[in-house]
Amino acid sequence: MASVIRQACFPLLLVVTLSGCGGDSSSDEGTGGTSGSGGTSGSGGTSTGGTSGSGGVGGGGWSCPAASPAQGAACTPPYANPTLTAHCTWGDDPRAECRITARCVNGSWDVNVPDSLLCGTPTLPPACPGSPPTDTTQCSDDKLACYYPSGVACACSSCKGGSPYPICQTIDPPEWYCKAPAAGCPPNLPQAGAPCTTPDASCGPSCELQIVCKDGVWQWLTGDCPICAAPNTPVATPSGERPIASLRPGDLVYSVDHDAIVVVPVLRTGRTPVVRHRVVRVVLEGGAVLEISPGHPTADGRKFSDLRPGANLDASHSVQSLEEVPYAYDATYDILPASSTGSYFARGAQIGSTLASAK
Repeated sequence: MASVIRQACFPLLLVVTLSGCGGDSSSDEGTGGTSGSGGTSGSGGTSTGGTSGSGGVGGGGWSCPAASPAQGAACTPPYANPTLTAHCTWGDDPRAECRITARCVNGSWDVNVPDSLLCGTPTLPPACPGSPPTDTTQCSDDKLACYYPSGVACACSSCKGGSPYPICQTIDPPEWYCKAPAAGCPPNLPQAGAPCTTPDASCGPSCELQIVCKDGVWQWLTGDCPICAAPNTPVATPSGERPIASLRPGDLVYSVDHDAIVVVPVLRTGRTPVVRHRVVRVVLEGGAVLEISPGHPTADGRKFSDLRPGANLDASHSVQSLEEVPYAYDATYDILPASSTGSYFARGAQIGSTLASAK
């Protein structure tokens, strides 16, 4: 049966996002479904990046420019990482998306300037409480986010727990959820490329972005949010490949149940809107390409961020290369087959489901 599935698969663009924990998410179940919206929304901000740089000299004697470079200017990359978000950042906005970021790629700077509309309003809007509210207290505007000088960030969320991952468990009315900087972290986000002294310290704001101390510098890396697949991801079914966005609870797909490849119904589906995301492109031996979130699970319980060239994705597919690329769609999708593994086949490769923990 496994060989039949591989022969039936078409070229795949499996894309998932790396950020956007604040987006709405929804899911459907075979019993009528549940849906949700909300999560943290990063509205507001007074800085669009600024010109203040990372400063200082990091590991290996390399340092970021004092001001953001011109797009395409020559550079020498200080280190390589397939999940890199930025070598350097500039500005002091508490939201990562409202800082200028730059990566040194193939000998030239790739610079990203924040959206002036997104980052043009106060980081602490007048509607915010004067001090951080208590978690789970009710609020009314689930798009409101508040960034306090102490470094505490609070959001009015329609998702229980403040996060839509792996699916948003809708609450009405919404509630406040706050997060303070981790022990040893500065009140504001560390600049990418700035020197650090505590190896493996982690100061990322959420599952969307990892900010870690590696080799003497703060490195901005893509996070491990368990996000899903692009709408056109072909999933193996008894009637041939079908785009994942077209599948509904009750539709039949191939899965693995107690070590046997079987046909089972889809138990649950999920959709998460996203904005300005990046993904990891995994090229498999033989040329198949998967573009997927670092936090998305493999069939054996690892994360895609654990994969390296030469590693096995499943029993029949090994990894040839990995690189980070932008995500081209406005939402991601996932399914949960009704099997013991909750896995499914995308272009013949067995992968896990982000919805398995929400059974």
